Formats: sequence, C-alpha cells, structure tokens
Amino acid sequence: MADASAPLAGVAVGGGARSSALGAPRALGDLLALTKPRITAMTLVVGGGAMLLTPGGIALDAAALVLLGMALVVGGAGALNMWLERDVDALMERTADRPLPARRLTPGAALALGLALSLSSLPLLWTAASPLTAGLAAFSLFVYVLVYTPMKRTSPWALVVGAVPGAMPALLGSTAVAHGFERVGLVLFAVAFLWQLPHFLAISIYRERDYVAAGHRVLSAVAGLEVARLALIGSSVALASMGVALWPLGVGGPAYAAVAVALGLWIVVLALRGAGDDRERTAAWARRVFLSSLVYQTMLFVALVADRLLFA
Repeated sequence: MADASAPLAGVAVGGGARSSALGAPRALGDLLALTKPRITAMTLVVGGGAMLLTPGGIALDAAALVLLGMALVVGGAGALNMWLERDVDALMERTADRPLPARRLTPGAALALGLALSLSSLPLLWTAASPLTAGLAAFSLFVYVLVYTPMKRTSPWALVVGAVPGAMPALLGSTAVAHGFERVGLVLFAVAFLWQLPHFLAISIYRERDYVAAGHRVLSAVAGLEVARLALIGSSVALASMGVALWPLGVGGPAYAAVAVALGLWIVVLALRGAGDDRERTAAWARRVFLSSLVYQTMLFVALVADRLLFA
C-alpha cells in the first residue's frame, strides 16, 4: 500500500511552501544517492583511463559523451538495484537510511529514474562510441540488475558474477576508441575484475551480520571465515600479480611497474595478516583491507595514466 504522506511525484513533502523549498535539496540529494555516485565516479576513472591508454585516440567531445553514457548506465543500474532491493536494504544497518527504505522517495520514483538513465545511455553510447560499446553496456546492465542482484540472496558466487559488470567500464572505454576488442581494454578488464574479489570479500566479512540479517549468502557465512579469508588472500595475490603484469604486457612502463609492485606487496601483506581471534579484530582487519583496496585501485590507475603521459 502506498504511503499516504508521499505525493504522486514520489518525493516526501512537509507542510507549506517553506518546508517544500527546504526539502528540495534533500530530494535532489536522494535522487543522486539512488545512482550510487561513488561507484559511478570510480567507474569513470577506470573507463576514462581505458580511453586514454587505448591506442588510436578519441576526440575530446566524443570522450565526454562516452563518459556521460557510462555515468548514465551505471547510475541507472544503481537506481534499479536500489528499487529491487528496497525491502532488503531496510534490514541492513548500513543501507537502512537509503532513500527508499527510509521512505523519503517512493519506489516508483526510483524505477522511473533507473529506467530513464539506463535507456538513455544506450543510444548515446551507440552514436558517440560504437554499437559494440552500447551492446556491452546493455549486457552489463542486464547482468547487474537481473542476474547479480537476485543472486546475492541465493549463492556466494554472486560475487564473481557481479564482478563482470563491475569491470565492464574498462571495455566500454577501450571499445569506444578502438571500435573493437583491444589488448589494453582486455587487460584492464582483468585488473578491474580481480580487484572486486578481495574488495567485496572484505566488506562481506566486515559486515557479515548485516548481510546475513538481510538474507545475503556471503562466503564467510556459507563456507566459514577461514575459507573466505583464503579466498581473500588468493584473490589479492592474483590482483597484485595482474597489476604488475601490465608492464610485460605492454600497457605500463617501468615507472608504473615500480608503483604496481609496491602497491601489490602492500595489499597482499594486509591480506596475509589475517583475521583476529575474535569477531571484533576480524572485522577491523577486513575493514582495513576494504579501505586499502580503494586506495590500491585509484593509485594503480593514476600510475598507469601518469606513466603514459610522462614517459610515453
């Protein structure tokens, strides 16, 4: 049943013009939150880096339109994800204050925003980049919204499935330049894919109680903490190795390789420190790995771009 306090427009309102005016910035902020702006920003870093690193070059105006298309498809997918998971989000401490479970926006508003952003992104990417780029974006949208999102409540393998659309911006950026699959895009896709494994394993360990309460089948709850810890270590080693491999694969130079080795050793050592003897220490370790993985990916792509600009 619809909330009687919510208007047809989908945004909660107060009494009088003054409260409506004061509520407008909050409503806009809530609409923005539906698009998961932090994730969107990270994907633009990856996609933009892929465009810059792919041989051939792309006009500045076309690159801007491609980045806009990426932002639209990622933001639309985020809004549709929140629409599908609004009841689940209400059960989790870290997501309970999102616009839908907090009832600041109606589900219809989220659905409309998600569809509008997603559907507008595809023709934009088709014309500004290539049909292949638009097709990859459509595939990514389908997997993220209709496969990964419901799969989180049925299998811990959702982590691997979700890593595919999560890494897709690397291919979107590369195919926008090359109009086909190119080595740089494939290699960056592999790095972005591998990065998500320790990143999301760490947060699932750190927030295990939250996820279990919401019915998510995270690895640490299904197979045990030790299995999840070993998976985190193994995926961290794979990520660090792939990051360094960009040098012999011809994507990065010696200066980049030095940074990649240092970052790789750092993230692997953090993972090897392992969980503590109690839940509190384990959560603290997992949180450190989670936050450090964000630094790792950002610095790795900054090093790649700087290496290309300064030493190419």
